Amino acid sequence: MNESDWAVGDRSRLTFDAFCESRTKAWAGFARAQLRDEEAAAKALSAVRKRVWQEWPRILREQIPAFHAWTILKEEIGAALAEMLLTGRPLPTRESVPSWVYAVKSAAERAQDLMTEGSHQQLYAALRRLPERRRDVIVLRYLLDLPDAQIADYLGTGEVNVRSTASQALDRLAVALGGTRGERQ
Repeated sequence: MNESDWAVGDRSRLTFDAFCESRTKAWAGFARAQLRDEEAAAKALSAVRKRVWQEWPRILREQIPAFHAWTILKEEIGAALAEMLLTGRPLPTRESVPSWVYAVKSAAERAQDLMTEGSHQQLYAALRRLPERRRDVIVLRYLLDLPDAQIADYLGTGEVNVRSTASQALDRLAVALGGTRGERQ
């Protein structure tokens, strides 16, 4: 089913299109960062749009619609990873150096030049050990370069919480990569 088959031009459809268009960059970037496979990411994004449309009336009644859509995105990424596993396709590995490593490396360097002794594999491992919310904030903030207000909207929290979570995540990365907590500039 393609988008033109979903519905015809009522106000709900216009709102839905605007909602999705304003989030496509973040959704696509996050899917590519998690899956590291363009085809799988595109398929997951298509599934997200379809599910968001199917649940659109209910999403509009949610206090924070973007948070509900973000949850759907994460579920579809999980489904894509499961499909990769079941079909024998290679899962994202630690050995490859994905493009987002460089963005996270930049964040880690802000936490006190952490990569002078470390490797990309160590950074990836440290990032994977972060709690899911902290990892999401790091990816959204430093890889996708989203403003804190938009991240807060996606994660259903406040901007102060996003800044705090980012700070805590950078502290954890600092410790995991041989730095000292609180030594960020």
